Amino acid sequence: MADFQTTTNPLPHGKPSKAFDTIGFLKRYGLFVLIIGSFLFTLSVPVVLLISKPNYEAKALMRIDPVIPSLITKSEDPSIINYYQDYARTQAKRMMQFEVLKRTVEKLTPEEKAAVLPPALPADKCAHILGSIIKVTPMSGTHLIQVTVSSPKRKGLATLLNTFMEVFLEKVRTNTEIQDNERLTFLRNKQQGLTAEITNIEEQLSQLTGDIYTASFSEDYNLASKKTEELQKLYVRTFEERVIAENNLNTTLKANELLESLSLDPMVEELVIKDQSLDFTSSWTYQQLQQMRSSTDGLTKNNPDRIYVEQRMEGMQSYEKKLEDEIRDNARTILYGKRDYDLQKDLILAENRFEKASNAETEVLEKLKQNQEEGVRISVGMHLGQALDSRLEHKRALLNRIDTRIHELEVEGKAPLRISIESQAREPDSAADSNVKKLMLIFFVLSFGSTGGLFLAYDFFDNRIRRPEEIQHGLGHPPAAVIPDAEKALLAQEIESNPVTAGALRSLAVRLKHEQEKHGAGIILFTGIEKGVGSSSIAFNTTRALGTLVPKVLFIDADTSNRSTELVPDIPADAPGLLDILSSSIPWKTTIHARMENNMDIMPTGNATGGSIPQQKLANVLKEIRKEYDIICIDSAPLMESDLTENLVTHTDITTLIALGDSTLFRDLRTAAELLVYLNAPVIAPVLNWGGYKRSFSIDKLLEKRPEFLNRVNTEKLETLLRELPSTTELLQKTKERARKLLQKAQEMAKTLLQKIQAKIKWGRKK
Repeated sequence: MADFQTTTNPLPHGKPSKAFDTIGFLKRYGLFVLIIGSFLFTLSVPVVLLISKPNYEAKALMRIDPVIPSLITKSEDPSIINYYQDYARTQAKRMMQFEVLKRTVEKLTPEEKAAVLPPALPADKCAHILGSIIKVTPMSGTHLIQVTVSSPKRKGLATLLNTFMEVFLEKVRTNTEIQDNERLTFLRNKQQGLTAEITNIEEQLSQLTGDIYTASFSEDYNLASKKTEELQKLYVRTFEERVIAENNLNTTLKANELLESLSLDPMVEELVIKDQSLDFTSSWTYQQLQQMRSSTDGLTKNNPDRIYVEQRMEGMQSYEKKLEDEIRDNARTILYGKRDYDLQKDLILAENRFEKASNAETEVLEKLKQNQEEGVRISVGMHLGQALDSRLEHKRALLNRIDTRIHELEVEGKAPLRISIESQAREPDSAADSNVKKLMLIFFVLSFGSTGGLFLAYDFFDNRIRRPEEIQHGLGHPPAAVIPDAEKALLAQEIESNPVTAGALRSLAVRLKHEQEKHGAGIILFTGIEKGVGSSSIAFNTTRALGTLVPKVLFIDADTSNRSTELVPDIPADAPGLLDILSSSIPWKTTIHARMENNMDIMPTGNATGGSIPQQKLANVLKEIRKEYDIICIDSAPLMESDLTENLVTHTDITTLIALGDSTLFRDLRTAAELLVYLNAPVIAPVLNWGGYKRSFSIDKLLEKRPEFLNRVNTEKLETLLRELPSTTELLQKTKERARKLLQKAQEMAKTLLQKIQAKIKWGRKK
């Protein structure tokens, strides 16, 4: 509630208008409504007896048959036994329709109309009159409806009632014929529409049969679906073969990579060792070398023969080495070439098998997709065919029912009506009753209704707050305190003489102290919605109560128009105060008046005057004072009448908004609360006071006074008096007898006067 969110609805939880208090209205004005209404009703009783007239009634009976014979059809139950009472009440309502009443007036001859109704009145106006004098009532436990017409006139009632019943029967018969004609027209149009729809569905079925090559719309006849199953099985096999071939290819590739990394040198060396030519050459070379070495024995190194032999030996060894290298190279070429051939051969075979399996899988998959699309197309066509078949069957069945119903309606149109006239109305022989009861009821309602309406209108336009619930209704929160009695004069010890008021103020002080402890609310502003609401008294005495709860409390009187500290005996009237601090540079501590009781200090309003109040130093002064005191209570002028109060709202923690019961207007409460919301008041604490200077109107002072005769008569005497009063019937009889006697006396006096006049006229003629 403290933060300003939007200007359109500053009080979202409150209501813009005051709620009506029914109980409070009865407490305030109930006795006056009863007394004034009773007085007016008592005055109207003789008038009722004088204007009362006899009332004649004519009655007739109509019969509603619960069962009527059916000609050929059983499609509609001709019995209404299960809902007979509802049917009878419905017919009674239908009889009182405006068209029936107006047609009754139009069917009457001028003489018949003039006997009961005003002859010059139009038919529609007379129809409204008939609606008030004719009553149609179903008779419980029977199959009859009683039709009654009542009027002060005796002649013409039977004719009016018989004409009324004939008009209604004519309307029922006409409505039945119109209803049957409307049904037949609708059914024939529906028949033509169904025939066209059936033809259209048959054409769609013929076209669909040509598209899907079958007239049996069942999955058993979907050959594409069966072919799809076989292709799915074949695709699974080709997929398996493709996976095996792919795995074989991957294995061959991986094996080739591993085999290519292996060295064949050991096998080459094996072939070299096992080569016979090399072995023979090595053996022969070894023998020759041995022989040549033996031939060089004893020869010097420089000997030509020795040199020749050694050269031959080197040549033979070189040949042997060359032969061994050739054999090794050939063996390496053969072995590596053979291995490459075998690996390439295996790889080619694996690739061929994989390609074959992949091609087969792709071809089968394409065929499967094509066949699936065809199967889906045929399945959709079959579903469509089934739907068309169902629709066709339904349309044909509906067409057969419509044909049957048309025939039934044509025959049933000749059936008799369910309602008929049981007995005709006869002219009444004597009066049935009089209109005394109706007139008494009318005057009773007028007497009490007009009185209550006046008080209700006054209470409705009275916008004053009369109960704490209205503060919650307007602001969305209940009042922080309800003060039973806190007049402005009670500023000191006199408030303690009223324990209820003192208790309410102490309770308010405890709540404010709780806010100070919980949220640090050190500055509390007391302001009223208007003047005279008792805000100064509440502010001063609440401060005194806070002085018993916290060590140091300061009371600041900021109400420049109505200074509350002037009534404190120990403070001089010219003592400096808040206005002097704001308008001059005097220290604020020099304006403090310390009081030993209740730990309470007082800062008066001050004497500075002239022009507007300077408020530039207000925020700094309050900050300095706040450092010295636990709680600061400020009494200010009404919120909507002082700009100083509005400025104080922006620098305080809690704003106590005080309203006066039976005086403050609800709209003023809403306006003040909205202004506080616009000023971003952190906390708003509404307080309802019942002891200020209430604004009251002259009618309030009159209503607050108890009638003198009620002061003289106590409750027991009043109850005894009420018991001794005669009953209403006896009172009416006595009043009626007195009225008749008065009428007789008046008639006798009129006859006597007339005789005297006639005698004087005769005497004048003779003379």
